Amino acid sequence: MSAREDVAFLVGSQSREAILRALAVEPRRPTALAEHCDCARETAQRTLAGFCDRGWAKKRSDGLYHLTPGGTMVHERYERFIETVECADRMSEFLANAADICENAPPGVLGQMNITTAADNDPHAPLNRYLTIVGSEPVDRFRGVTPIVSRVFNESAEAVLGEDTRMELIVDRGVLERSMDAYPDSFERARDLDQFELRVTEENLDFGLLVVDGHGLVSAYDEHNNLTALVDGDASEVVSWVEILYESVRSTSVPIDRLEP
Repeated sequence: MSAREDVAFLVGSQSREAILRALAVEPRRPTALAEHCDCARETAQRTLAGFCDRGWAKKRSDGLYHLTPGGTMVHERYERFIETVECADRMSEFLANAADICENAPPGVLGQMNITTAADNDPHAPLNRYLTIVGSEPVDRFRGVTPIVSRVFNESAEAVLGEDTRMELIVDRGVLERSMDAYPDSFERARDLDQFELRVTEENLDFGLLVVDGHGLVSAYDEHNNLTALVDGDASEVVSWVEILYESVRSTSVPIDRLEP
């Protein structure tokens, strides 16, 4: 039998998946498996026979079936595969618009992140999630990247800027020019703040991110610059990944005072 045939055998029945998971917990007899997995005893017996044929399970002298090392490996890899598929499905909207920046994401990071997606009945869900994460109290450190001009983003950043806050924001040249045109007074006030540094990159930005007081966030936009999805988390691996993304953009930027015309 080929590996493809073995996989087809396992996924061809929910009872086979359930029996594999049950055996991963403890050895069982066919009757106990049938009761635990809500299937007929004959189904449990046929499944066990199939597992034994493939070297995944073995019958002990006391009549209990247990997974072999090979069966344990199949179970662990299968569960990981299921988690990967579920994560890809859950984050499909985000991945559709932010595929490039996710290519080098460490394994498992996306699975640790919350996902907020714009929907017909709640188109502003990602924005509301962003505002919740930023909060309304002064923060210690704020590092952000934005590919759009947004009054809401400007006001949320201003609300958390305290006397001791260290705030750094990176935009591309297009966003810089639009910001100067749309909000000239706010732009000049921000430049006068000692706690705030605006940096500009010559690269066209198509995603946003934020690292604020131990929380990381990455946002995806469609071709019309609409915020479509946002992923965030405070696990150390998540924050480290977002920080790496931020530094990769920062390395291409310069403070606005050093920007060449």
